[in-house]
Amino acid sequence: MLDHAETNKATRSDVPRYYRVACHFWSDEKVVNWSESLKLFALYLLTTKHRNLEGFFVLPPEYIAADMRLPLRRVKDALGKLEQEGFLRFDGKANLLLIRNALRYQQPDSKNVVKAVIARVRNLPDNQELRNEFLSLARVHCLRSGLSPFAQGFPALLEREFRPVSNERQEVACRVV
Repeated sequence: MLDHAETNKATRSDVPRYYRVACHFWSDEKVVNWSESLKLFALYLLTTKHRNLEGFFVLPPEYIAADMRLPLRRVKDALGKLEQEGFLRFDGKANLLLIRNALRYQQPDSKNVVKAVIARVRNLPDNQELRNEFLSLARVHCLRSGLSPFAQGFPALLEREFRPVSNERQEVACRVV
């Protein structure tokens, strides 16, 4: 029988979470042309304690500045450069960050992980543009052959959960109210 500490291991804050960083990060055709500081910044985003599996999370630039001991201006500049490079999308008003290839390297691989991801996405600040991009990226990265049934079913679950309201339905809802 497992003791209480073992059964709660996954929920304890002192148990590290792991996210995959592909070894070819360093030889990627875009990354090789980045400055050393931009590479380090991108690596921070891939490994920060604020990140989650799906790579879609809230991360204020002030947190990054504190964690990396950088001036806020440098953090904002680096976020802008990585957005121009297609590495991420960032909503500065909501502090919402999307690592565009996170799901390419690590997909939800169980029913419970899928549920957790959907709950986290549901609780993010509202940004329909980034949510739609996340849905598109899930289709690209999770529907590849050879992935688990949970990963391959993930885009359809996201579509059902976060289906955008059409303009016609919005107009009807406005008239009813």
